[in-house]
Amino acid sequence: MSTIFDAHTFALTAHAGQLDKGGEPCMRHLERVANAALARAGHARLVDGLDVDPMEIMQAALLHDVLEDTPRTASDLRAAGFAPAIVRTVTLLTKPAARIAYSERITALIEADDLAAILVKMSDTEDNLVPARIPPAASFLKERYATAFARLREAAAAKGYTGR
Repeated sequence: MSTIFDAHTFALTAHAGQLDKGGEPCMRHLERVANAALARAGHARLVDGLDVDPMEIMQAALLHDVLEDTPRTASDLRAAGFAPAIVRTVTLLTKPAARIAYSERITALIEADDLAAILVKMSDTEDNLVPARIPPAASFLKERYATAFARLREAAAAKGYTGR
């Protein structure tokens, strides 16, 4: 059974040398997303009584960009011992090979009806809304992420999640 340490190590190795939109090491973004997702998952489980595994959600959050931004595959995640639920969540969070609009990707994620993926994407989107992560020439991203966050929050609420 994989641990948070395993997910962190896998992501750290896979993303070695990569910088995020703000010019910081990619791992900082992944760690912020993982911490926010853990808080949301804890709320979902402890406050809302929803059937989620906060540790699996945190692992998926650490790994959420690995299939999209590195040569790693879902098979690599399985071979590394990550649970099927974690691999499924990471796969749901990965951009499809065919180019589609961001709003359509959010729609597809919501329609997948997977609370773990929704909570991770909420956390990712929230981190992407931080002004330092939005390049000056891409101010349109603020509206895109704010709209997506509102839609994801609504989808989470429909599944019984009462957190922020």
